[in-house]
Amino acid sequence: MINKIVLTALIAFLINTSHTPAKINRSIEIYDINQEMVIKTITNSPLIRKESELILQGINDIYKKFNPIPEQGLLVKVPLEPAIHVSNQWINTLVDELIIFYPEDEEPFILVYDDENNTYFFTISQKSAAETLIALLFSH
Repeated sequence: MINKIVLTALIAFLINTSHTPAKINRSIEIYDINQEMVIKTITNSPLIRKESELILQGINDIYKKFNPIPEQGLLVKVPLEPAIHVSNQWINTLVDELIIFYPEDEEPFILVYDDENNTYFFTISQKSAAETLIALLFSH
């Protein structure tokens, strides 16, 4: 039951940030899975964008868990303007939004959308960039 509630809240969080050309809110949002709410909103910056680019460059595999949504932890939604081109063996697209999962007891992983709004979950080799990014976000 709790998993359904968390999944519903997560879907609402992701849908609330629909991929339409008329996006209004381009701030970074930190969502607490336990609290089922956005706990912090931050203005994007060049340093945050740089760390996001490093994370995208560090895609090293597809995230293989059947249910990728963690029960506990944080999600960070980072809008990317202009979009960043990502090309590797799994995806070749412009990424205009990066969602980073910070599960409580696991390594961070990411969610990106392709041009047709298909979702892809990836593991990353740039764990240090993901850790730097979360530290930057909480220092604001």
